[in-house]
Amino acid sequence: MKVGLLLVAVLVVAGCGSESASDEAAAPPPPVTVTVTETDTGTETAPPPEQGETCSTSTIRATLPEQDVPEPVAELRRAIWGAAIACDYEELERLALERGEGFTFSYGGAGSAADFWRSVEEAGTEDPLPMLALATILAMPFTRNESGSYAWPAAYEESPTDEAWQDLADSGLYSQAEVDAMRSGAGAGGYLGYRTAITADGDWQFFVAGD
Repeated sequence: MKVGLLLVAVLVVAGCGSESASDEAAAPPPPVTVTVTETDTGTETAPPPEQGETCSTSTIRATLPEQDVPEPVAELRRAIWGAAIACDYEELERLALERGEGFTFSYGGAGSAADFWRSVEEAGTEDPLPMLALATILAMPFTRNESGSYAWPAAYEESPTDEAWQDLADSGLYSQAEVDAMRSGAGAGGYLGYRTAITADGDWQFFVAGD
């Protein structure tokens, strides 16, 4: 009889200990505070287009190759390319007007370059669209135009080479048929697609298409 009472007591004690362990396991852990510190790695990346804004460069995953140009040209080229990738029209206009006495963005167009580029991009009816064209040609080989400025693409020169024409077709901005049609024109006037130029001291002069 005593043995039976002792056994019951042991079971009761064991049961109490098990219940306590279960309660401890079910209790939620204390909250943990995590502090995230952002570190500037020094790597420059183009910011994405603003939410809800259409941009012809939104699917581009590209890098800008280094070119043998003066540092003022290289610095401005990088800045323009980054703003074009981000469709940052205001920044592009700021860069266009930062130096020099003027900037050509269309023939016959007036008003703000930023508003012009935005309206063309949002309409989506031109092919190619300007931001895609600007980002693409700046990554292509350059030439020197009649005033000595650094100009893109290389097809924009008095006597483009076969390679310059082929680079233009390979870029995807224009079809082979369109490139062949431009090539049949006389001299530099044969290339009437998007082109741009920067002076040796870093003045962005134009970004335009057409005649």
